[in-house]
Amino acid sequence: MLSKLVTLKSYVFTFIVLTFFTISSLSAFDISKNASKGNFEITSWKAGGGYSVITSAGFVDGYGKVYLTHKFKANSGEALSGDFTGAARAISKNGDMAFASLQGIWKREGKTLTIHTLDSLTDGTANYAKGTFDLYEGTLKFDVFSIE
Repeated sequence: MLSKLVTLKSYVFTFIVLTFFTISSLSAFDISKNASKGNFEITSWKAGGGYSVITSAGFVDGYGKVYLTHKFKANSGEALSGDFTGAARAISKNGDMAFASLQGIWKREGKTLTIHTLDSLTDGTANYAKGTFDLYEGTLKFDVFSIE
């Protein structure tokens, strides 16, 4: 009888905790509906021991010309997934410049590398972006969302 009561309390406690986290996470990460599109060309790819650094340049709606550096670290010997850090510099036609730190995760399937990144800009803006590298073609396409 006592063990059934303890088990029941454990289930109720787990349900309450999961419900709390589910409800609180529903409004914790709100992104705008309209994505800014980004199109890039890979300009370099440097291989290191357990990591790669890829630089690229392109254009993002609302930011202008953007230069990116990503340092990818593999979680496995097959280099199928991992995490990354990086930096971005953007310059508009009228000379406004923005800086951002980049951090996120990646997954590779064949020649396609998909990244999910959270970016912190120096003006206080935070962005979420999903990008797809075509490592063979040397391209990168992004959808960038402002976090509200």
